[in-house]
Amino acid sequence: MLEIGRAQLDRSFKQLKKTVYHSSGMLSNLSSSWTSKPPLAVKYRFEPSSIEQSGGPKSLCSTLERLLAWEKKLYQEVKSGVPGDDESKLDKTKASITRLQSLIVVTSQAVSTTSSAIIGLRDSDLIPQLVELCHGFMYMWRSMNQFHEVQNDIVQQVRGLVNHTNKGESTSDLHRQATRDLESAVSAWHSSFCRLIKFQRDFVRSLHGWFKLTLIPVNSEPTNGNRELPEVFTFCDEWKLALDRIPDTVASEAIKSFINVVHSISLKQTEELKIKKRTETASKELEKKASSLRNIEKKYYHSYSMVGIGLPDTGPDNGHALDARDPLADKKAELATCQRRVEDEMLKHAKAVEVTRAMTLNNIQTGLPGVFQAMTSFSALMTEALETVCNRSYAI
Repeated sequence: MLEIGRAQLDRSFKQLKKTVYHSSGMLSNLSSSWTSKPPLAVKYRFEPSSIEQSGGPKSLCSTLERLLAWEKKLYQEVKSGVPGDDESKLDKTKASITRLQSLIVVTSQAVSTTSSAIIGLRDSDLIPQLVELCHGFMYMWRSMNQFHEVQNDIVQQVRGLVNHTNKGESTSDLHRQATRDLESAVSAWHSSFCRLIKFQRDFVRSLHGWFKLTLIPVNSEPTNGNRELPEVFTFCDEWKLALDRIPDTVASEAIKSFINVVHSISLKQTEELKIKKRTETASKELEKKASSLRNIEKKYYHSYSMVGIGLPDTGPDNGHALDARDPLADKKAELATCQRRVEDEMLKHAKAVEVTRAMTLNNIQTGLPGVFQAMTSFSALMTEALETVCNRSYAI
């Protein structure tokens, strides 16, 4: 376009030259601004030096030349941004761009539709259900607090109990089984309590993170500390903070400590049972030895009476003693030793029974109240914290 304009300007100049041919001075002034070659014969190509013109008068021709140079430069810059000079590649690129634009539009519409469905489900179903769940947890911990208070009152009365069972009566199999069942039940209680607290915290933390992504723009930075937040996010944030601040370690350790108390009772009962079995074994051995000795004595005395000889301890005056030494003395000494061992085992067993009963009563009286005191305090704190969160839910 600029080249055509220059050609027209050249023709106009020739016409002007013919018209004012008589004025050689004017002709020389006008011709001095052109090159010696005809304008149409000039080959224009971009040269940086053609853009910047040195000082001096600026003509229309030079202005057009500089504009042409700038347009060529712009064309080259735009062209350099397109990969390849092949026309087919350009067409393929244009077609790909068109398809991508269509895909972007379709995807954007699909994302918008899906996002609207998620937001609708969140507002219509999820939020009311979470509010209901929070209130349910609050009622649950309130009921647990009431039950733990009753249990705490009961175990406080246990401290005044005295063992009135028959002294020396060993722990029965039923008592040992009850102790094992109690240990298993308390262990299951501790495990369930820890899982419950962890589940509630993990659940609310996950909700908090999800609401943060869906309600607060990712790249938004608060300009000040008073930025307005959605009520549902504030509700979830307070719920999360409430669960994080509740000290559950005291209650958990109290239950765990009581497990150790019951386990120590079970070990003491097992030790008592071992002593009882040793006592029974020694008693059976004593009975066996005593029965054997009686049989030997019976045979021995019977043999003496058959030959008319007196007993070994009859004395020399009778004249019938063959041997002053009792042939059953070793058996009797062995029986006496066994008798003393049985008596020792019986004393150990009686002492073990006494220790087991005293330990059971003392450990239950001192350990169980601590458990329910800790659980009462924890459930009260949890109830109070969730009541505050539930009050926040009314603003949603």
